[in-house]
Amino acid sequence: MGARCAFAGRNLPIGADGLAYLDVARAYLRHDWHTAVNGYWGPLYAWLLAIAMRLFHPGIRAEFALARTLNLALFAAALYTFSRFWRAVADWSKPTTDDETSIPVASPFAWILLGYLLFIVNFAWSVDAVNPDILVAAIVFAIAALLFKLNDSKLNDRRQSGLGAYAWLGLLLAIGYYAKAILLYFALFVLAAIVIQGFRSRSFLRPFAAILVFVVLVSPFVVILSRTLRHFTAGDSGRLNYAWFVNGPETKTWMSDSSAAPIPFYPGAIALDSPRVFRLPSIDGITYAPWYDAARFDKRSHPILNLRDQLRQLAVNLRYVREQLLGAGAALSVPLLILVWYRPKASLRNFAATWFCTLPAFAVVGMYLLVHLVSRFVLGFSLLLWGAAWASVSVPPGLQLLARRALLAGTLVFTAYTMPGLLHYVVSQRTESTARDMAIAEAIPQYGITAGQAVASIGDGQEAYWAYLARDSVVAEVWSIDSAPFWSGTPAVQRAVLTSMADSGAQAAVWRRDSDQPCPPQWQSLPEHSGCMILLH
Repeated sequence: MGARCAFAGRNLPIGADGLAYLDVARAYLRHDWHTAVNGYWGPLYAWLLAIAMRLFHPGIRAEFALARTLNLALFAAALYTFSRFWRAVADWSKPTTDDETSIPVASPFAWILLGYLLFIVNFAWSVDAVNPDILVAAIVFAIAALLFKLNDSKLNDRRQSGLGAYAWLGLLLAIGYYAKAILLYFALFVLAAIVIQGFRSRSFLRPFAAILVFVVLVSPFVVILSRTLRHFTAGDSGRLNYAWFVNGPETKTWMSDSSAAPIPFYPGAIALDSPRVFRLPSIDGITYAPWYDAARFDKRSHPILNLRDQLRQLAVNLRYVREQLLGAGAALSVPLLILVWYRPKASLRNFAATWFCTLPAFAVVGMYLLVHLVSRFVLGFSLLLWGAAWASVSVPPGLQLLARRALLAGTLVFTAYTMPGLLHYVVSQRTESTARDMAIAEAIPQYGITAGQAVASIGDGQEAYWAYLARDSVVAEVWSIDSAPFWSGTPAVQRAVLTSMADSGAQAAVWRRDSDQPCPPQWQSLPEHSGCMILLH
């Protein structure tokens, strides 16, 4: 199913975030270190993209497909680390007395079925998305699996909990930070948990080994990033997202509806008011500099603690959680609560014993709740919490049959609720395509627009895939919400727009056609009805 999703999405648009990650990967490939160091996007996913590009040298018609192939490899890695985690939770939950049984022991088949069903239902949707969410989840599963092994009192092998295992934990936590900055906080919570455990057991050497490895691996990048952005930081994505989502974006209409502003801040100076023409900052070799690294270019967004704004955004995110729990989640939470009701104290005690892993997970989910929460952000954490909750259920000996039936019933209802839509998504053909962008990128060099030149976009520049494929930089744009006034404007208005774009340094303006509207006079019609172009110099 993962392979089918990757193949079906091979030519889909990669989104503004995916475009930024590919630009970061290219910067690393050409050894442009100052440009490559990025305060908004984590480096690990870009490194993997760069390695794939170096190995396979894709042309412009294969580059987006290569990104989906990498995602499929990460999907397989996440499947492996998830299997390790699911097994580690089951081993941890095995009872030590005869008067209780855990769900994995009472119904091993249903436990395995539940786990892999949760995985495919949550992960298949993300295989064609060019972002690090699957990578982050794979790392979270690996960390969680190790934590449950380190805290399994039934393990007899001391090697499982020796210095090497804790050093490995520090390495995984560091890798998580390089994948996404918010995992730095997850790492801090996990390290705090093992330090507390060290105080309880009076064993400080093993937590120190994990901390030492983590600090040694993370510190160099933090230093380099802080020097690049000229202030101490481990990543500015959290700061900026809080300012955008909680305090309100500079562009106000961002994400409010389908005709809203495409990014939360004005990407540059407004060169013309009606229709708006933005003059963009540029970086050599970068398609759309403002979104490539918002930490460098959005200097006006600063987080401000405002209780009213915070409660409003929290309510928005809690509504999303409620929808999830009352939808597909109800099929699993209802039988879970029924089984917990038979032995509430024992079950809650067991769940509390997972604090070393679940508390850090809850902390990260809580941070997302305060700012912006969507399912792809918490792929790994949600499955971690479901696994810990179900494994903590204490089943009395006489109720094992009930436990098996409750779990199977919940799994079947969950399957009936989620699988039809998922299967339709897996087998359906994707109608969106970047074929027009590829045609534009192949055509514009014939008009003298070579790689590395500045161009302008009629339409949102941060999704100008044609500019990325042609290796050009967007230095001026008319947003999609303002393109209709441009096309319906008088010749004088259109000349004013094009003149302002030329003054920005753009050599040509390109419109990727999204309708059957013919190219205006003096504009070149590009092949395959892909778009229109006019030279500005």
